[in-house]
Amino acid sequence: MLKRLIPALALIAACHSAAAETPAPEAASWRPVDPENLLLFDMGEAQGVIALELFPEAAPANAAALRDAVRSGYFDGEFFYRVIENHVAQAGKEFDQSLKGMPLVPLEAERAISPDGFDPLGNGDLFAPEVGSRKGFAVGRDGDHEWLLNCPGTVGMARDEAPDTAVAEFYIPLTPRRYLDRNYTVFGRVIGGLDVVNRLARVEPSTEEETEALFGEDAPLAYQINQYRRSKLDPNRIVSAKVAADLPEADRPAYEVMATPSPAWDALKESKRDYGSISAFVVTPPKVIDICSLPVPARLINEQN
Repeated sequence: MLKRLIPALALIAACHSAAAETPAPEAASWRPVDPENLLLFDMGEAQGVIALELFPEAAPANAAALRDAVRSGYFDGEFFYRVIENHVAQAGKEFDQSLKGMPLVPLEAERAISPDGFDPLGNGDLFAPEVGSRKGFAVGRDGDHEWLLNCPGTVGMARDEAPDTAVAEFYIPLTPRRYLDRNYTVFGRVIGGLDVVNRLARVEPSTEEETEALFGEDAPLAYQINQYRRSKLDPNRIVSAKVAADLPEADRPAYEVMATPSPAWDALKESKRDYGSISAFVVTPPKVIDICSLPVPARLINEQN
């Protein structure tokens, strides 16, 4: 699905350097992540864990669908099967034949909501009349309508061509893909393991000929194509996926996200907006921030063995 759509390192480094340069704020500037909204994708000992935070307030049906799919074992042993350089990484069951009979999820790409709780970025944006943050998620606004943005590390739902045809296949933009805003439902973001996402092996989806052979009547050929396909996807194998709330509390990773708005977040934004004090600069950069270049920081506050 997203074949169904779907058609950084500098950004990641900027985020990491921002966290390193900014003094640790007071505890009130951080909010805990609800374990019910924390999904953990174990990519194997050599790779690591990808931690996703869902935002069910923005897209309740899509958030519930992904959470339920994780609990059902939908992703266990599956792959990030479509990883396109400078585009997206997409995970789930690669073939439509594996999705038959599954309930469809509606498009929840935007919603009407008051500005209460919205923290404006403070400068213009090329894609939306206004952008900012809500509970750490990058959002765009137009009047009373709001939507989550396709910045690197966000989590969106793949689908077929018709709007209400999603199942549980999700994608993570590897670079800003803002033209997808309001066309696909964004309902979460990566808060841990974005480096794991960026290290995924780049792989195109199966060709039409390969798919026909996999589900054709020639069993030896289907086996051969399946082995070939799995050899390409093996580095992107999802060992297991869990909802953090389902783990014993002692074994459960705990994350916090910088509160937005908060004094710490305001200070971080300002530090990335004003570079006028750097004497080596010949031209002082404009005091603007691209919202996708400064994700709201998240941190793991306990280490699990």
